[in-house]
Amino acid sequence: MISLSEELQSWFVPAGWFCGRKVPIAADIPTGHPAAEVLATFGGLVVLWPSDPGAPDEVPGDAMAFRRLAPNRPLIEEWEARLGTELIGVADVDSLHGELYVASDGRCFGRSHVHPAFYYHGETYEEAFRSILLKEPRARPMLAPDQTSVRLYGIEVTVDSAELYRY
Repeated sequence: MISLSEELQSWFVPAGWFCGRKVPIAADIPTGHPAAEVLATFGGLVVLWPSDPGAPDEVPGDAMAFRRLAPNRPLIEEWEARLGTELIGVADVDSLHGELYVASDGRCFGRSHVHPAFYYHGETYEEAFRSILLKEPRARPMLAPDQTSVRLYGIEVTVDSAELYRY
């Protein structure tokens, strides 16, 4: 059973999450894959947060909407081969600007819809949620073998950058 820290509960409870929540998941998701538990626990929830902590309430924020993603197969298959794992998409992030994927070993990764960035959110779903909601720590960009640099959060990251996630 998935539990959340008190800090994360403050984001998820208003979206409808409660300890022990379980919803049906798609039959094509392997039961032993960590994404199955994430989707069973959070599927259908939309977690909202302001885009700027100081913004007025009427300024729209961002959202993390949990659902089984239909992946961009060629791109995801390339990253699965590089990482040696199966990736299953579990949420749209930043109001459809990105996606959250869970690997077979529980690590969490993101994909941008804005630019060709793929990035690491953390070893666990809890770390990934903190990375997405609190930007603590920020996602770490990854470079495909044919990339010399990638931009994430307005920062140009190269093979020599400390922020780079080395897989």
